[in-house]
Amino acid sequence: MSATTVDVPTSDYDPFTEEAILDAHRYDGALRDIAPAVYLERYDVWAVARFQDVHAILPDHEHFTSTDRPFFDPKAIRPAILLTEDPPEHTRTRTVIMRSLSAPALRKMQEDFDRAAVELVDRLLERGGVVDGHLDIASAYVLQVFPDILGLSKEGRHHLLRFGDAAFNAFGPANEIQRRGMERAADAIAWVDRSVKRDAVDPDGLGGQMFKAADAGEITEEEAELLVRTLFAAGSDTTIYGIGSMVRAFSEHPGEYAKVRAEPKLVRNAFEEVLRFDSPSRFGGRATKDVTELDGVRLPAGARIMVMFLAAGRDPRRWENADTFDVTRKVVGHINLGYGIHACAGQALARIEGQAILNALAAKVKAIEPAGEAERAVNFQAHGHEHIPVRLIPA
Repeated sequence: MSATTVDVPTSDYDPFTEEAILDAHRYDGALRDIAPAVYLERYDVWAVARFQDVHAILPDHEHFTSTDRPFFDPKAIRPAILLTEDPPEHTRTRTVIMRSLSAPALRKMQEDFDRAAVELVDRLLERGGVVDGHLDIASAYVLQVFPDILGLSKEGRHHLLRFGDAAFNAFGPANEIQRRGMERAADAIAWVDRSVKRDAVDPDGLGGQMFKAADAGEITEEEAELLVRTLFAAGSDTTIYGIGSMVRAFSEHPGEYAKVRAEPKLVRNAFEEVLRFDSPSRFGGRATKDVTELDGVRLPAGARIMVMFLAAGRDPRRWENADTFDVTRKVVGHINLGYGIHACAGQALARIEGQAILNALAAKVKAIEPAGEAERAVNFQAHGHEHIPVRLIPA
């Protein structure tokens, strides 16, 4: 496709440089002011960054397919199932995974999640001094409770971090950042290859439920393994990054944290504001099935689209004072965990985990103070941190 065939602004912006990744709010956000859809010449892809247009694309599988997207490689580390399917295939596989993440199933997990959050905060307060909001809070918590419900053994769980990093880098070009990520993840990928097998998961855990669906003829054995692999890739990193960004946000906005402590019913809304304010998912992907018009812009058939969640989350056309972190904001309707049939399958689980940690912090920690410079993670699609040094002041 030539950029001259469409009447739309083009850009030589490269979203996959370290500079762009580390300051994504600035660089991705600038796309909003160019046009509803911007052609990125360097990669022959389109970027859609305004909230109303992202919101329109996500549920519209009649015009925007999930079976193709920028940089899509069906043989890549990210398995070609669920996220890269349209109905009816998507409906069949999503039904299996959502049954295991139903409201009754999640209610059974809630008590364990809440208890684990309280125990973690207690341990950190006993330790005292500076803690790392990414490693000691977000990662430590999620890498305990999430593998537990998956039914994974205790050994090797740390590999989920490297595997997730590589999986989310698969959404971009084969540059030096992606190469380094794949090298770091070599052992993790081998561990995941072993851990998605039937005999590696507890039959009563979430992973085991996928194989029971295969036994019932709902999916194949291969699809069961792919669904377990999908859970590995999607169920930890974005939740860890979301919780880490929450810790950073409250350390930098002590007045908002004080509001949550004074009014605990704000916990749920506060976590949603974290997701809007600093989305753990930078972008998603779609492709047009046919020539399609989006907000007055003509997109050719087969146009591969980067759907910019992070930029849409701070679109001033949708959110008043969009760059302000406000736990009282009426934030219902954000799309930072997806929207429509491809909304994050584990979003309810992520919310339970995030709210459990925030409840535990609000009950036991008077203040979260910055204790050094936060360090962003360098990843194409997952948006979060490597380190968030903070000091927890006991209540």
